[in-house]
Amino acid sequence: MLGNDQENAPDGRNALRKGFDYLKSRGLKEFGAHAVEKVRDARFDYNAWVRSQEPSPSLVGYQKNLWMKRSPVLCVIMTSPGAGNMDSAARSDREDGKTSPDRAATAASVKASTYGNYQFTETLNSQISDEDFLLVIREGDLITRDAFFEIVKALQDGADAVYTDEDSYREDRNDPEGELSRKAGGERKLVFSSPLFKPDYSPEYLRSMNYVGQLFAVRAGIVRSFYAGAEQDMAKDLFFPKEDTRSLKEKGRKRADWDLVPSAWSLADEPAYYDFVLRCCECAARRGGVRHVPKVLCHVKERGTSMISPARLRRVLEEDLKRNGIQAFIEGGPSVRSFHVRREPAASLVSIIIPSRDNVKMLKACVSSILRRSSWQHYEIIIVENNSVSEQTFAWYREICEKESRVRVIRFDRPFNFSLLVNEGVMNSSGDYVILMNNDVTVRTADWIERLLGSCQAEGVGAVGPKLLYPDGKVQSAGIVTGLMGFAGSMMVGEDGDDPGYMNRAAVLQNVSALTAACLMVKKSVYRRAGGFSPELAVALNDVDFCLRLLEMGYRNVFEPTALLTHHESMSRGMEDTPEKKKRFEAEKKYFVRRWIKFLKAGDPCYNPNLSDRKCDWSQKS
Repeated sequence: MLGNDQENAPDGRNALRKGFDYLKSRGLKEFGAHAVEKVRDARFDYNAWVRSQEPSPSLVGYQKNLWMKRSPVLCVIMTSPGAGNMDSAARSDREDGKTSPDRAATAASVKASTYGNYQFTETLNSQISDEDFLLVIREGDLITRDAFFEIVKALQDGADAVYTDEDSYREDRNDPEGELSRKAGGERKLVFSSPLFKPDYSPEYLRSMNYVGQLFAVRAGIVRSFYAGAEQDMAKDLFFPKEDTRSLKEKGRKRADWDLVPSAWSLADEPAYYDFVLRCCECAARRGGVRHVPKVLCHVKERGTSMISPARLRRVLEEDLKRNGIQAFIEGGPSVRSFHVRREPAASLVSIIIPSRDNVKMLKACVSSILRRSSWQHYEIIIVENNSVSEQTFAWYREICEKESRVRVIRFDRPFNFSLLVNEGVMNSSGDYVILMNNDVTVRTADWIERLLGSCQAEGVGAVGPKLLYPDGKVQSAGIVTGLMGFAGSMMVGEDGDDPGYMNRAAVLQNVSALTAACLMVKKSVYRRAGGFSPELAVALNDVDFCLRLLEMGYRNVFEPTALLTHHESMSRGMEDTPEKKKRFEAEKKYFVRRWIKFLKAGDPCYNPNLSDRKCDWSQKS
């Protein structure tokens, strides 16, 4: 025992030191809340949480009898994973004529629904009206009793498509009864795990991977709008191997029988389903919108590894980009079923705005990394000089401006205010696009400007930001989530730079609510339209405030994780650790919270209310 205690002593001292540092930096109230959360995390039982989300008998009765303004028919298409032909997928019956256990289990979960206006169907047919909804679910998956009710509830504002959160389950007949979460049909015991808590509709994320998942509903009229006349697009063996085509021809069926009309058979194919989701969301977003229900309403059966070739998923994405007139390269993502869409940027002058005060060694490293490492050559660098006093600084200004025609220095001789500094820089810039950049940031990837610019030139995009790493390769910022710690926080802080994170959130192109101005690109006309940065926020949260104003104007912000830069955080101004700085930060935080209180209460649309509002790694709220 003595040996073990001595061996563990350094870890204990390290934990005490971390605890003391946290108490010193955050205060007693925050330290107490953090300690309580640690205890909750240690005791958290996901299966117990799933049980707690089930509707009570009284709520079941309420939902069954509630009248809703819109009560569409949900036409349930049950697909069969791995189906080999049309007949087996449409019915998935066993050779002895009995329904498969998986199909029976899914049907039973549907029949237990508190929303009764549904029907099973094998395909989109003439009996289904444009106002009805197709609802796709895989055979073997289970829905909760309130799943249909919650989906229809989300449709009340006229939305055209809905998806939900989900998790996985496995059947386990051998575990002790106390460790099991639930019984199905009085016989099957199920254990739940791996919840997928998704963001609201994210076009960039959907082109990176099919995060929408397994329970998806869409208005039938939306489907008809893009399947009609799509025969020539589908005549390329996009979804199915040629042997499948031959087998159908032998049976006398046309491609239009299965390619152009969504059915239990065609949607069982993963690439076909991905294409279906992409098309539906694209059309729905232009009309009534795509809604997300942030509740685990579908339990997906654990299955073996799929043999689907990533090349077929890539072809679906290629067709999607071609259909939308997007010039881009498709790169591999962090996982087999993920991709990175790298848009080809049009020639544009980019103005890089760098506020600075003395510390010429750090500024020199920043500017030098841009000049030496950047492969994009159409840029200018504008240094916004703010009250430097060192002659060495001004000597370097003269030297760099004589040597590099792309570098300019403008003076701003007023007290430090980051918002006013970057506004001044943008006002004096010549480019159509601007990059706001701290003087303690250096370039890692040569094509960082191209990657940011390609996304920034996309229709409807406001701000774009890269992944920022510390000098040791750990993450400094992978996008910002609003509501963390009561206001906002960067994601994946301190995690390994190559860690893809939860649902690949740290490694794929996606929409976020906010980005750090340590490095942020935006079109100059959009910057001006938004009114620039708010002078009321001199140091903190001005970037988050700006990004939220872009969202308010209808733009979407994008996190571009393949553009990498190093951030030597706060080397310029130091940490926020003096009484004066803490007081200023608290005042700015209060201003920010007052300004965005409705947004903060509603929750970050690019996050999920089931995820922690105190951690930066997409952990589940305990």
